[in-house]
Amino acid sequence: MVNGVCFWQLRRKWCVGLASILLPLLIGSPCLTEGQLNSGTLAHLSSQLAEQYPAVRSVVFARHGCVEFEYYRVGLNAQSLLPVHSITKSVLSILIGIALDKGYLRVDKTLSELLPEALSPTVDPRVRDITLRDLLTMTSGFDSGAPFGAKVTAPPREMWEWTLYRPIQYKPGTQFDYDDDSVNLLSVVLARALQQDSKSFVEQNLFGPLEIANYDWRADGEGHLIGATTLSLTARDMVKLGQLYLQRGRWGDEQVVSSEYVAASSAKHNDGGPPVRAAYGYLWWVTRTSTGLHAFFAAGTGSQIIYVVPELDLVLAVASLASIPGGSMRFVNDLLLPAIALEPISPTCVGHLKLDKSSH
Repeated sequence: MVNGVCFWQLRRKWCVGLASILLPLLIGSPCLTEGQLNSGTLAHLSSQLAEQYPAVRSVVFARHGCVEFEYYRVGLNAQSLLPVHSITKSVLSILIGIALDKGYLRVDKTLSELLPEALSPTVDPRVRDITLRDLLTMTSGFDSGAPFGAKVTAPPREMWEWTLYRPIQYKPGTQFDYDDDSVNLLSVVLARALQQDSKSFVEQNLFGPLEIANYDWRADGEGHLIGATTLSLTARDMVKLGQLYLQRGRWGDEQVVSSEYVAASSAKHNDGGPPVRAAYGYLWWVTRTSTGLHAFFAAGTGSQIIYVVPELDLVLAVASLASIPGGSMRFVNDLLLPAIALEPISPTCVGHLKLDKSSH
């Protein structure tokens, strides 16, 4: 990189007016190959995805509430349901935020206050001190690698109760450990606090306002939504969820979830850890773009991602059949963001999202 301009082997200078300045400033990408630049614009992005990324099912992104680009692999379309895997966790986080706003929960409440089952004499007493905040930040302290139910002396009444009997490895609130079972436990906590069907709650308070009608979310035998995974959404609806957070919880005229919760859940609470190299908020990952712009994202195995860059007014979603070579973060930063940066500041819309009317 010389004076903000990329050179290919110090021989050829790339210059496309204002874009040559904005591209490195906005995305901070290292010098791209000539082939990447020639094929990185949106005009060629669809063919590049089809030819070079056969696992990618869908890519959709929106700027300024305008859906600017959509790609679907052959056989799929805007109505196709796609499994988002652990993005489910971030959607559960939004539901927790709504429940907090409505007074059903508090982040400092402990499992001993939320679940009477945690008071069982056969459960490690330290489990009682785990807070809602600990569950949201993946710092419950449970040994996520322990054999499930290894220390249970008698089978619990409900299947989810097995999660309470796991050994405690760390003091609650001190150590990040990515743990699906703790998120499923969080879903039970939500259902108990609501004292109503969780599916009805999500439809009335989140999916309804965002007009998300085409979805699938599995529940356990007791009707608790499986919080760690199992949600399927369309790619456009994935973008809607990111747009909701971009708009600080507001959708049209309605404050779906408080701006305070959105800020807290998309801010760093700990350094995170595997399986993603990023900091962690409330079931959302927190990172920065190559040039240091704040970004946050929801991610699922197999390179599913909802990626939000507030300073660019940008939300993008990727759904994939299998992991993209190099991972979803590299895919976003090396391919998608450079292509977006070369487009006009005022995008051409192929669809519209419902904006926060209070700020427009």
